Amino acid sequence: MKRLLALPIFIAVSQLASAAQMTGFATQYYQDDGTTAEQPTKVSLSPTINIGKKTIEMEVSTLSEITSTPAEKDSSASWVCLHASDGTNYWFISDNEMGAGSLTAIAMAKDGMHKECSKASKSISVSVANVPLLNATHANLVDLLGKQEVTKKNGILFYHETPVQDGFIQSNTVSYYFNSENVRGVIIGQITSN
Repeated sequence: MKRLLALPIFIAVSQLASAAQMTGFATQYYQDDGTTAEQPTKVSLSPTINIGKKTIEMEVSTLSEITSTPAEKDSSASWVCLHASDGTNYWFISDNEMGAGSLTAIAMAKDGMHKECSKASKSISVSVANVPLLNATHANLVDLLGKQEVTKKNGILFYHETPVQDGFIQSNTVSYYFNSENVRGVIIGQITSN
């Protein structure tokens, strides 16, 4: 009898452990091993985010303000995922170390349906100035950002740093991950630190 009771507990724990990980393209959030090329840019990379008529702000809006769907959590981050009507998945992420429940990153990709992604009940719009996101090509990024190195990379992170106040710097990033010439997904981030 003791063995039979242990099996359901093991299954429950293993299901809980597997549920607490981002899926699909969002797993790229965990794989920043420092080998992605980083390029500074003078282009402002601060995102504009709207869900329905509500404006969402990086480092201000909390995950619970984005959706009533309970957030998932692991040792690195908390997140919610919404699947938009155009087939795009949006993982809204709060970094556990710097985010404290506020939005610090968005991973986005058209990579199929994932069980952690709830169907979005409202339209989702994410933009970064005039920077193309999921429809970007290497050539677009070279034209816009003037970095010829982009054409040779499978992944590249652009960053823009802005002094804010009291010695703090707001760092905005847009990371592109390519499958040859096509964008596989994009991660947008913002962290303010000193």
